[in-house]
Amino acid sequence: MLGWVAATQYLMYFYTDVAGIDPARAGLIFMLGMVWDAISDPLIGTFADKTRTRWGKYRPYLLFGAVPFALSVFLVFTPYWGSEAGIFWFALITCLLFRTGYTVVYMPYTAMIARMTTSYDVRTSLTAVKTAFVFAGNLVVSFGFYSLVLFFGAGSEARGFPLAALVIGLFGAITTLICFAQTREAPEDGETPAGQLAADRRSNLKALFRVFADLAGNRAFLLLFFGVCLFGGFYGLELAMTAYFAKYWLGDAGHTRTIFTVQALTSLASIPLWLWLAKVHSKTLVWVSGILLATFGLVLVFLLRPTSVEALSALYAVKNAGATGFIMIFYAMTADTVDWGEWVRGRRHEGVIFGAISFANKFSAGVATGVLGLTLSLIGFVANENPSAGVIDGMFVVGTLVPAIGFCLAALLMRWYPVTRDRHAQLIAEVEAR
Repeated sequence: MLGWVAATQYLMYFYTDVAGIDPARAGLIFMLGMVWDAISDPLIGTFADKTRTRWGKYRPYLLFGAVPFALSVFLVFTPYWGSEAGIFWFALITCLLFRTGYTVVYMPYTAMIARMTTSYDVRTSLTAVKTAFVFAGNLVVSFGFYSLVLFFGAGSEARGFPLAALVIGLFGAITTLICFAQTREAPEDGETPAGQLAADRRSNLKALFRVFADLAGNRAFLLLFFGVCLFGGFYGLELAMTAYFAKYWLGDAGHTRTIFTVQALTSLASIPLWLWLAKVHSKTLVWVSGILLATFGLVLVFLLRPTSVEALSALYAVKNAGATGFIMIFYAMTADTVDWGEWVRGRRHEGVIFGAISFANKFSAGVATGVLGLTLSLIGFVANENPSAGVIDGMFVVGTLVPAIGFCLAALLMRWYPVTRDRHAQLIAEVEAR
């Protein structure tokens, strides 16, 4: 996760301001990497669903994927000097390797949520703990990553970024291997029989159409999928803009550390509130409340445009406190949509559904960031040059107001989400009685 956070916060900035790639090309590289990341999620999820080893379905991917992913983190933050075409292709290839390495580890790791328990509230607790560790890692990267860049670079970001990436990549590999060693998967009773799995392998096309039909008939999944598309895409866009605001609005790229650190601390502090709200009321209320709070924070940034790092950090903290509610709850809701799909269609697709929701999150973020790169070029942004007032206005519209509108649409979709606590308990009982 550390590598993912570093890429989310700094990769676009690295491409434009360190590697010297044109913003439109940088956005294209980021978008293609994220689109491939998104496409590979359901593929890895499908493979994981059919994996049978003495370690379980999902844990082997943590064991064998940890070290390759660490190396890919190092490569994606390594600048290449050569022709313009050479720089582009090196950045694109290393980005694709990085995204593949991340998918191989993170997708099976996340899908284990549905295997550990079928309890509506226990899943919420699991995702709350997971989110706490995510933002603890976020805090480490927010303050530590750019500090490592400055430490190793001694004034040269080109030298500092790859060494800092190597450190967090190795740390991430170690924690992933610890996770492999310390987790266990539930027994596979009640899953698709081995004979049916063999038949599916003999008729993969038929099996694939059946999976798509099951997903299309899962109303809870469809609403969650498009809701994650909306929020995930615009959240990725506004995160990518943060480093630009720090450098070109506040005048110091180092302020990025302060902004992201305050956001991470606020997120950690808000998790107990969202967990309480989910258990006392519902996951849907957490989704809507969190998104509306995030929207409020972004609108304040757009209207007030604070010129001190303290004030800007405070407003971004409001935004991220709200975003944390969404981030904490949507994977718990994903697990519930697995149960809903089994109740409606009679078949269970854990890895595929988790892969599809992750696809929605990453694909939308990739497209949004690609559009961001193109938009920066269109409004006249030039890396390492002082922007005009018009360029600054455009950056604020793209980085705050546009995401706020997307957030509101994501909140609206939950009006039709069908999985409540009582409904979930009912469908679990009916599935177990079959």
